[in-house]
Amino acid sequence: MSPELLYLLRRRIRASGPLAFDEFMKVVLYSDPHGYYRNHVPGAGSDYRTSPSLTPWFGRLVADDLRRAWEGLGSPGIFTVAEVGAGNADLAASAVEAAGGPFAEALRWVFVEPIDSVAGLQRSHLGSSSRFSWVAGLGRLDPITGAILAHEVLDNFPFRLFEVHEQGPMEVRVGAVRNHLAEVLVAIGREVVELVAPALEHLEVGDRFELRTNLEGWVAECARALERGRLMFVDYGDLEPEIWTRHPAGSMATYRQGRLGSDPFEDVGDADITAHVNFSALGRAAQDAGLELGPLQTQRGWLESLGLKDLVAELRRKELKARAEGRHGDYLSHMAERSRVETLAARGGLGDYLVFSAER
Repeated sequence: MSPELLYLLRRRIRASGPLAFDEFMKVVLYSDPHGYYRNHVPGAGSDYRTSPSLTPWFGRLVADDLRRAWEGLGSPGIFTVAEVGAGNADLAASAVEAAGGPFAEALRWVFVEPIDSVAGLQRSHLGSSSRFSWVAGLGRLDPITGAILAHEVLDNFPFRLFEVHEQGPMEVRVGAVRNHLAEVLVAIGREVVELVAPALEHLEVGDRFELRTNLEGWVAECARALERGRLMFVDYGDLEPEIWTRHPAGSMATYRQGRLGSDPFEDVGDADITAHVNFSALGRAAQDAGLELGPLQTQRGWLESLGLKDLVAELRRKELKARAEGRHGDYLSHMAERSRVETLAARGGLGDYLVFSAER
């Protein structure tokens, strides 16, 4: 737990009263220098592993999907991928390595990364190449022809937290009691009355839900950065009303060193805070920004459309061949790689993640 963050939070609470939960998240996740994402980068060796860090085959399959998108745009001379929240750049490293032929010549990769230390880690991982560049925010990106990617990013967007109460909906804010952080229920503001109303139709007294009030603005910023091409976001979440009915206690969770938790005050600054993505709200935001929605797919179905089953079969063939020839080390290596690839499509796990796309 970071004493510096606790001091900062208590000072802000004393000055202005209990904090909205999204303001609390901005402090504990993003503030410099003690916020969680200033000191933890998603991927191998972090609190959790993502699909790109699990196996390079994820990035290689994504490269094929990007190649198809490039061809669908008429094979432009420059095809730019802008990746938001790229972590340690595993996805870019694998995808660029796998790209070949004229598509490889056209491919450029821009990292949208506001944290200098993370951008430095990405540069160290990738080495020097004219294919890669960095900007601190989407607003600094000239409109591109290509794709804007975000893999397991939206679940970390700050959200406000609400509870259904006997007197009506209440907002859960963060206050301080005897110098300890604690939840405080307050009446909801007029600015969110219409936004919370759809959830209330499906929930009962005591139930909770999250609301990302900055989602529309961020998607609109993505749309402004896209001259031609598509947005593609991969994350865990659901559509309405299942996003509420499947999680009547709310979907907020914390992660620290691979352990799932539920108390955001336990490891302030040392634990990630997430919640499921509302893909219905995401779709509305994209349409409001003038984009055309693509089909919502599971990661399993999406990867299978890119040849995942054939890949698994080929790895299995290599595995059996190595075993028959007595190459025990190769046999174990192929078996482990096949297992990691199959994990990408696992039911009840990564395979159930959703893949959202929208085009211009």
